[in-house]
Amino acid sequence: MSTLGLTIMGTCPTFQYGIPAAEYLERVRVAAVRAEKNGWTAMLIYSDHRQLDPWLVANLMLSGTTTISPLVAVQPLYMHPFSVAKMVSSMSMIYGRPVHLNFISGGFPRDLETFCDACSHDERYARMVEYGSIIRTLLTQKSPCSFRGKYYGVEGLQLRFGPMLPQHCAPIFTTSGSSPAGLAAARKLRARAIQYLRPAHEYCGIQLSPDLEYGARLGIVTRDSSDKAWDDARKRFPENPAGVEVRQYSISISDSVWVKELGKEVHVPEGHPYWLGPYRNNQAACPFLVGAKEVVALELADYIELGHRTFLIENTESDEDAEQIGNAFKLAEEIVLSRRVGARTVRSVSAQILN
Repeated sequence: MSTLGLTIMGTCPTFQYGIPAAEYLERVRVAAVRAEKNGWTAMLIYSDHRQLDPWLVANLMLSGTTTISPLVAVQPLYMHPFSVAKMVSSMSMIYGRPVHLNFISGGFPRDLETFCDACSHDERYARMVEYGSIIRTLLTQKSPCSFRGKYYGVEGLQLRFGPMLPQHCAPIFTTSGSSPAGLAAARKLRARAIQYLRPAHEYCGIQLSPDLEYGARLGIVTRDSSDKAWDDARKRFPENPAGVEVRQYSISISDSVWVKELGKEVHVPEGHPYWLGPYRNNQAACPFLVGAKEVVALELADYIELGHRTFLIENTESDEDAEQIGNAFKLAEEIVLSRRVGARTVRSVSAQILN
């Protein structure tokens, strides 16, 4: 149980062409069981053109576990909001667990082109707000939903069993929160704003808005020693010149704020855990923290103190990975709590001196 109310979520293994379906589904099952064993809340299921249908994967995940929930990525171009609300409420009724939603406004540029989608970056977020608002209304409002927007319109639409779900089945909404448009959308949808962070020291003096819940997308490789962690991390994500070219091209054509942000140079001192190697090699879509538990925990503690409470973790490859990540988060919470005690002590001593 998290002392500071942290929510840890994993990510589902991605489907790769050439993998037999049975083998891929077994990978999903193993990953879900591993995440559940370590007390994680949910697992993100991707939803781009290259992946299996996320709702079928979510059903597999739910049928093979007992407590963990799917975090299904939903894209307005793929499915009407009524269908999404109906899937969420149906699965929750069947399994007695929440089905969380990760709202994505964009995607791979070529994927958007195949839908002849000409909306700009900010317009896609505006569309996503209308989309998510209808879904939330259908899941919570007992009376019929009527809505007239720029992108969606419904009149007297009702999902009768949606509002009947028990409180513990209420879904978490998440969305990217790295741009002003993303943050505005998160605020309107009452969603957790997931950010792709740079090193914590770059946020010194920055205060996050108190009316939003924030999260971070990270990969973590931590071991008993930093040397061992870096050795394992580099074996898992070796240099890949072809991947570097693909990533550079993706950055050049993307209008995503976080993609551009992670494409910038990062300056960290020797021994710092922040690593963009897997991102630059096109092997992962997020920054990594690599090092001994104590080193990684210090960086996590800084992110937590900044205001992040939800952490979406890159897929782990072993039980050891997941267990070590859990230990790093526990230590990070201890560090945050000890800092608070120290700060209170300093304030108390200062007050006594002034008096």
